[in-house]
Amino acid sequence: MNKIIIINTGNGNFLSVKRAVETFYKNVEISDEVDDIKSAAKIILPGVGAFRDSVNILKKKKIFDIIKQVAKDKPLLGICLGMQLLFKDSNEFGSCEGLNLIDGEIRQLPLKESNDLSLKIPNIGWYSLDSNVKNSNFFNKELDEFYFIHSFYAKNVSADNLIASYNFGDLKVPAIVKNKTIIGCQFHPEKSRGAGLNIIEGFLNDEI
Repeated sequence: MNKIIIINTGNGNFLSVKRAVETFYKNVEISDEVDDIKSAAKIILPGVGAFRDSVNILKKKKIFDIIKQVAKDKPLLGICLGMQLLFKDSNEFGSCEGLNLIDGEIRQLPLKESNDLSLKIPNIGWYSLDSNVKNSNFFNKELDEFYFIHSFYAKNVSADNLIASYNFGDLKVPAIVKNKTIIGCQFHPEKSRGAGLNIIEGFLNDEI
């Protein structure tokens, strides 16, 4: 396997992600250069902050369309906001297009629909996942206790694209999504101890 590129979106936990990847593979760099992205063996798209801000940064760097292009033929892992960017659009601070690599849209976590007064936005905490995949050697691994911090979630995700979810009150929130070799994690695997490292290792080894 050649170089892994962690895309510099201008607002991500780049060093934490890089250290997590280096647990298994040393040839990894943080970059926003078009040539690096095009030549990468695999791509990781991290992100924190607002959807619109990240889209504007990617477009300003002239790599928004490059990511869409290269994701057609090489593995991509989106983390937290990076996962949300994989979808069609978001209404955070007004409507904004996403990369449209997975069907669905990003909407705010609904508090009004829940009677659970303990729920807060942003949702911050550790959650176990419910797997939507049967007969998978990978998902026999630890799927417990992943670290989430988010206010928006992926809505209207097809069952074919849903790998795992967690419960936010009565709502099943997509936690891991996939479309061919494009994978998204709403949680932070780099901050989720051994369970999170399993996800990163699974991505690197094409096991997810």
